[in-house]
Amino acid sequence: MNPTIEQRHAIDMAVQGKSCKVTAYAGAGKTSTLKLIGNAKYNESGMYLAFNKAIATEAQSKFHQNVKCKTFHSLAYGSVPRWLTNKLNNRRLMSNQLASRHDLENYQVPVALVKKRGEDDQKRLFNSKRMATSMMNAVGYFCRSNYSEIQLSQVYAALPDWIDDTYRAELANILLPKAHDYWNDILNPTGINRLEHDHYLKYWALSNPVINADFILFDEAQDADPIMLNVLSNQRAQVIYVGDRHQQIYAFRGAVNAMQSLDIAETRLSQSFRFGENIADLANKILFNVLDEEIPLRGFEQIDSHVNEISDEIADAFIYRTNAAALSNMVELVKIGREPRLEVDTGSLLKNVEDAKKVKSGIKVHDGSVFEGFSNWDEVTEYTEEITGNDLKPLVSLINKVGENALIEALLKSNSSDYDCVVTTAHKSKGLEFNKVKLGGDFFYKEAVEPGEKVLTDDEARLLYVAATRAKKQLDISALNPLFKAIGYNTLVEVNDLELRPIKEEKEEG
Repeated sequence: MNPTIEQRHAIDMAVQGKSCKVTAYAGAGKTSTLKLIGNAKYNESGMYLAFNKAIATEAQSKFHQNVKCKTFHSLAYGSVPRWLTNKLNNRRLMSNQLASRHDLENYQVPVALVKKRGEDDQKRLFNSKRMATSMMNAVGYFCRSNYSEIQLSQVYAALPDWIDDTYRAELANILLPKAHDYWNDILNPTGINRLEHDHYLKYWALSNPVINADFILFDEAQDADPIMLNVLSNQRAQVIYVGDRHQQIYAFRGAVNAMQSLDIAETRLSQSFRFGENIADLANKILFNVLDEEIPLRGFEQIDSHVNEISDEIADAFIYRTNAAALSNMVELVKIGREPRLEVDTGSLLKNVEDAKKVKSGIKVHDGSVFEGFSNWDEVTEYTEEITGNDLKPLVSLINKVGENALIEALLKSNSSDYDCVVTTAHKSKGLEFNKVKLGGDFFYKEAVEPGEKVLTDDEARLLYVAATRAKKQLDISALNPLFKAIGYNTLVEVNDLELRPIKEEKEEG
């Protein structure tokens, strides 16, 4: 293929041999550009690094033999001792077994004022099993960080945020030495704790590894863990970071936006080959008016794309902000004869609905349930009606409307291979594309009360940008018309005024 002018700039920069970054907007030919760079450096050995095995395997079929395609984990796995990786076969200890092994105890924990769910919600049981879960999560945070030892702040972050701050700090101090014991058992050849994949990655990273290549292509660099960036920054090889700073949607997991943080030479791929000018114009309102971008995303003139209403009967994909809204839409689509496939965090949704069933029966739920702290369903309903901006309202409304049993049945049937449309969330949609896309009305934003105030946080703007740029030919934003008007887009589809939704503080799928 003949490279575009932008691709030629990327190739010219890469062949100079210095570390650099290539910012590639949505649909901007990133994969083909990486292949061109690999071909231009045919006399050098290259390493393409991806986040998951499927992407690495697909990439290997596109590169010449001078470029090997792997994941960070596969690099680490092949370099650490076999006694360590053999521990992947250790029996997984349940949280109650870990609690017993590490002498963890039960605590009655004061609830933070802003997290209370009624007058009776003063203290909650934080049992030894949940202490064990927090201990393992703290080790997980450590393994993804660039620290050489577990930090107190990582243990604090692993404890639930509903715990009163003072007591949370006390628990973190209690749990820190337990987390050290857990990690030391992992490092012990005779230890019995089961090895997780992030554990051997951390072991490898702490050994100051050298990646055997002349140049490294690091894909999706905007979502890198600190540990990955630390390994790459210590390489003698040239590192070419590739990604889109505006598609970082996993900051809540600790991801670091390398495309924004690294002060190295940069070039852009701003020409999208996925959609035409109309969809690009809409995306640019998010980029320029919220994310302070200065270089526009350009649509492909050979694609005729439109921003218009799409009937539910013919849409290819429905993209929502939350799991609950996606599930609600799936139920409605079934009623009109569609055969949707639900691509969300099904396991989490199932647990939430099953917990709701318990609360309706008068059974209190614990273990991190979204309904923890409620004594009965009346309290749940009262909470969702009185607390503005709470994240339970969509799920509770759906349960009250459809019923738990019907929702459980729908979830169990949601992953059929025989489907005519996809219902998903913005997080799950990343990397996908569809001809006709409808955006749900549950994205979080607020009404600007001061001139120039932004209606979207940067995190929510990036998520909306990802969702909107999944469309190739038609994009329906009618459920979000007030939002797009607020950021300067002249919507062509008029709808009734919709309630402006408050911004959700936690950056998690709900």
